[in-house]
Amino acid sequence: MGSIRIEGISRKFKNVTAVDDVSMDIRDGDFLVLLGPSGCGKTTLLRMIAGLLEPTAGQILLDDNDITTAPAKRRDVAMVFQNYALYPHLSVAKNLGFPLRVRRVPKAEVAARVDEVAAQLDIAHLVDRKPKELSGGQRQRVAVGRAIVRSPKAFLMDEPLSNLDAKLRTATRRELTDLHRRLGATFVYVTHDQVEAMTMATRIALLNNGRVEQVGTPEQVYDTPASVFVAGFLGSPPMNLLPASVAAADTGVVVSGDGFEARLWPGDCPTRPITLGVRPEHLSPTAEFSGPGLRMPARVDSIENLGSEQIAYCRVGDETVCVRAPRPISLLAGQNVILTAPVDRLHLFDADSGRRLEWLDVPDLADFDTQLLSGSH
Repeated sequence: MGSIRIEGISRKFKNVTAVDDVSMDIRDGDFLVLLGPSGCGKTTLLRMIAGLLEPTAGQILLDDNDITTAPAKRRDVAMVFQNYALYPHLSVAKNLGFPLRVRRVPKAEVAARVDEVAAQLDIAHLVDRKPKELSGGQRQRVAVGRAIVRSPKAFLMDEPLSNLDAKLRTATRRELTDLHRRLGATFVYVTHDQVEAMTMATRIALLNNGRVEQVGTPEQVYDTPASVFVAGFLGSPPMNLLPASVAAADTGVVVSGDGFEARLWPGDCPTRPITLGVRPEHLSPTAEFSGPGLRMPARVDSIENLGSEQIAYCRVGDETVCVRAPRPISLLAGQNVILTAPVDRLHLFDADSGRRLEWLDVPDLADFDTQLLSGSH
């Protein structure tokens, strides 16, 4: 199939920079999801890979071949659009076979390939129908089938599930994941839906204001977010983020904020402002707490019932902190409680840059007279 290398790609529209110096490697067989809020540049990046937009700067390589300026029809990639872009006057079979006919593939080969793909996607019984006679999910399958039929090196998908209802979207997510597994192909998939990203991707590239915040597996971007933006974008509810400071104390390194404290580990570090992060599912209500980790006295404002889970919204100083736990959560509105979290569930971010901070244990290096917190990049 195909690996894609993006090197310093940018795209400007007059005075607006939609994609800003993006570099990443998309490995052969990856299911890479471009994730981010509306306007972050993910669709613009996908369209540049497809050849529908020309980059202002940078290079795009497909299997080490420079395709930066190659026209879309000469790139061995297939695009699946948000609105499916099916030809309304053609049958399903003719829609499926269209990419092969324009390449003047022999009729017998086209028919055989269409039958194969239709069977693969379980739409063989629909091949004589027109698009208007199909449901949204069936149209989506036809659009995917039209991409599959020509066996491209990579599949590019621009929010293909956004027009489906919630139940059908869930079922189609599984179908696309199974299809990727069967084909072993390279998928580049655009969405703003983090559930789609977390359930389908082998890797996620999270974009913000045209730049890449983090690229990693779903577990990596969720468990070790590289920035405050990533931490606050992923999760429902997202990570609790609280202004604080880190400093050395008699007991070791301590994080403190408005109404809370976290004892971390033995050692020393310079005093600096930070943002403390902890996910709602990693907070536990308790009556007393004296061990290492986070200790946060709070008052419960309200409780939200999600069926199998509940979310408690608590007041800590001037901040609202969310706690997520299986039902029943055993908390009441108006109740005073102490929220705790172990050290390994806490995340520290630089207050100015928003980048993740990691602990560096460097006692043997002459250039350092203390242990430091260093920002990850």
